[in-house]
Amino acid sequence: MRLVLLLALPLWGCDLPPPVLTEAPAVEAARPAGGARAGAPVTLLGQRFGLRGPQDRVTLGGADVTVESWDDRQLLLRLSRDTPAGVYPFVVRNGPLVSAPFDYEVLPPRDASDANSGFRDTDAGGLTP
Repeated sequence: MRLVLLLALPLWGCDLPPPVLTEAPAVEAARPAGGARAGAPVTLLGQRFGLRGPQDRVTLGGADVTVESWDDRQLLLRLSRDTPAGVYPFVVRNGPLVSAPFDYEVLPPRDASDANSGFRDTDAGGLTP
């Protein structure tokens, strides 16, 4: 009878590369669901965002969006303050993989004096929040 021994290679001390994604990221939802004003935070929820690498980015209507936090299922973003009101597609790029567009509404400012700040002009001669 022959005895065959299989040797397992020890994994400690070995740097394994991160898993390679083969499916494109998928955006499933955005919060707040009803849209957000320019400059506001937005969270994208989905799958296969992966680990953030140097080529990974999120765009809204073709313009890069500031990414404050990135993990495999959730992205915390900040809309640009100068994004005009309208509906634009979010697209997530993870290396060569690109999500399908996910339409999102950028809401108009509350009023004209609210466009550039969180304050409004009053007849009393001052700014109020």
